[in-house]
Formats: sequence, structure tokens, C-alpha cells
Amino acid sequence: MEHAKQPDDGQDWLAFLAGHTGRGLPEIQLAELGAGDVLIVETKNSRYAFRWRSGGGAELATNRAAERPSGRVRVNGCAFGQSTSIKPGVLFCGGNMEYVSDGGKITHCTTVIRSLELLRRSVLVSK
Repeated sequence: MEHAKQPDDGQDWLAFLAGHTGRGLPEIQLAELGAGDVLIVETKNSRYAFRWRSGGGAELATNRAAERPSGRVRVNGCAFGQSTSIKPGVLFCGGNMEYVSDGGKITHCTTVIRSLELLRRSVLVSK
């Protein structure tokens, strides 16, 4: 999977954003996730598994449980590099995921997202 290059200090942010959009890197629209869907986000340092709940929140589990929160969280979106500019409601490769835990009291910002994998909940219909 292709990785997005982060802007250097002083680089034009508008050019960076246009470049990000033009590269067609994978994005996930959070509003399109439904209850039971699982979103796996791999960053430079960690692997996060979010199981979506009805109402938009998620249950989080990570490969670094001793160092990361688990349980109910809300994913806000993705930040561009180390800036405070965020694209709400969207996760994308090359960005830094922002999520909140502890009922919204603690905000977390991850290292760069390397990959996104979405596992849709299957609905079985019997006749």
C-alpha cells in the first residue's frame, strides 16, 4: 500500500492537501459504517480494531492493550501530519487518526496510518 508523504516544516499545506486528494489513497467514510462492522487500522506503531456500535461509537481493541485504551471510543477523523487540521468523519492512509476515550475526556492522536481494512457485518436472511 502506498504511504502518504508528510509535509515538511514550511511546506504549503494547500499543495499538500491537493496532493493527498490527487493520489487516490484509501479513505474510509466513518458515516458509512454500520453496527457490527469492524475497521482495522494499522499505524506505524500499533494495530487497532474498532467494532462499530449502533449510534456511531465503537469498541476498541489493540495489539498494545497495556499501553492503549480499550472499550468504548469515538473516532473523530484524521489529522494531516502533526497539524491540528483534521478531516472529520474520514480516515485515510498517511493521516494521523484522532479518537476519544473515557467518555470524550481523553483525545488520542496516532502515528501515521499505514493501512485500513474494513470487514462488513454480514446479514443472513433465511426464507
